[in-house]
Amino acid sequence: MSSEVKEKLQKRHLLNKPVVFIIGIRLARVIPRLLTYRVGELAAYISYHLCSKARESVKVNLKRVFPNASSRHLQILTRRTFLNYSRYLIDYSTFSNIDRDRIMKEITRVEGTDRLYEALSRGNGVILMTAHLGNWELGGLFFGSRDDIKINVITFRDGIAQIDEIKERYRKLYNVNTIVLDDGPFAAIEILNALGRNEIVAMLVDRGGEGGVEVPFFDKYMNFPSGPLLLAAQSGAPIMPGFVVKEKSGYMAKVEESIYVKGRTAEEMESAARKTMEVFEDYIRRYPDQWYNFIPV
Repeated sequence: MSSEVKEKLQKRHLLNKPVVFIIGIRLARVIPRLLTYRVGELAAYISYHLCSKARESVKVNLKRVFPNASSRHLQILTRRTFLNYSRYLIDYSTFSNIDRDRIMKEITRVEGTDRLYEALSRGNGVILMTAHLGNWELGGLFFGSRDDIKINVITFRDGIAQIDEIKERYRKLYNVNTIVLDDGPFAAIEILNALGRNEIVAMLVDRGGEGGVEVPFFDKYMNFPSGPLLLAAQSGAPIMPGFVVKEKSGYMAKVEESIYVKGRTAEEMESAARKTMEVFEDYIRRYPDQWYNFIPV
């Protein structure tokens, strides 16, 4: 194991260790989900108390969402975030072991598919943007399970080969193609080709990065990646914010209104980025304990 991988493993909180991920998948195959939740709750409790950096990062992020919240309220939200993340992992592990029909039933409420199909009817594909909110992996499996939609998940390597391989294997089972940006300049060509085939490309964009377009995100500014904006301008594909979040009755999937990038000017790209992040802010405020960023954003 390289020193770089060892360092990444050391920085991960307990719930994000490869061994926990793998154990969760194996447990989901042999014991009922409710019982697996109880095991997950124990792991979440241990992770919350032992992994101080991850705990404080979540609290700092939530403070940005609710600047006037009391320390007590932030503490409660932080605990619930760890707990909900354990349930997210268990649900993903469970979904990885069930057939397409059951995957479709896991999402009990779907909104905005008319918007999605209307956008696809234009023939330029769709750039579906989401956050580390709810169960984004389930969203990919859900849309991949539909016979009339082709979806590509845009991602970076997780950094741990075991997790990368598991995720890619299960995506393939549900007809979800993975495009890895780390694999070089050909990734952009593959994305453009997918849009040219009128497919969906889905990506996470709530952690910013170097370069890009600077836009407000809660109480600070973040660098919105310019790549998706340039792709939208070049291909004519709309940006569509979409989320899969847990509710009492099950999961809810929703796709929001299309956002078009009409040109490559700084003003056009900033406007599209701002509109996208405003939608993100709204959902994160509504589901703060399902925003799984264990690093400062």
